[in-house]
Amino acid sequence: MGIVTFTYQKTPKSIGGFEIDAFLSEHISHSNTVTDIPVEDGSNANDHVVGNSDEIQVKAFIGKTQVATWEGNIPESPDEIPVEDAKARIKQAYYELLRLMKIKQPVDVVLGLATFSNMIITTFDIDREAATGADLPFDMAFKQIRIIKSETTTITANSSPAGDQTAGTVNMGTAGTKKVDPKSNKMQAEWKQAGEMSGWSYPTRDEYLEVCKRNGWVP
Repeated sequence: MGIVTFTYQKTPKSIGGFEIDAFLSEHISHSNTVTDIPVEDGSNANDHVVGNSDEIQVKAFIGKTQVATWEGNIPESPDEIPVEDAKARIKQAYYELLRLMKIKQPVDVVLGLATFSNMIITTFDIDREAATGADLPFDMAFKQIRIIKSETTTITANSSPAGDQTAGTVNMGTAGTKKVDPKSNKMQAEWKQAGEMSGWSYPTRDEYLEVCKRNGWVP
């Protein structure tokens, strides 16, 4: 009986596109918060549950040398194998991870179970000891931010229904729209009629002239 072997490409684990040598531990937190408001019998319980942002804590490791396979002819001497600058690799990794935190931009975190998008780096802790001084072990925490799309709606202002009056406006009648003789009885009668229609008190001729002067009307 033959053996069937499935071959697949393993996705490199990474933080914001920066590949990590190894994640020593991964802690993923999914949670909900339930409100203290009593749920009425028969109502939708979902209205009383709020989904929290996902949180991740990882322990990761970046070594002083990159693990890679040798391509080409087998070297006759170890001196023929190129050696990386250990300090340069560690410093490069440190400053790149620090940059990802300082820019405060969402990153994708590729873990063993899934890829988490829109994650913000909240902590970046480094503990170096004598035994691991040449490497870069670190702890990092992430919290997911929720991105929503805002929509704009065009509102067309229509005239108010018949009989509806906009607050702060009054019917000015014919006042100020035509030239009248302030001494004529007809002018005073028209002004009185306009005032009564709009709920004003009937002004005297002098008050009317003062209103015209103040508003730039031509009496």
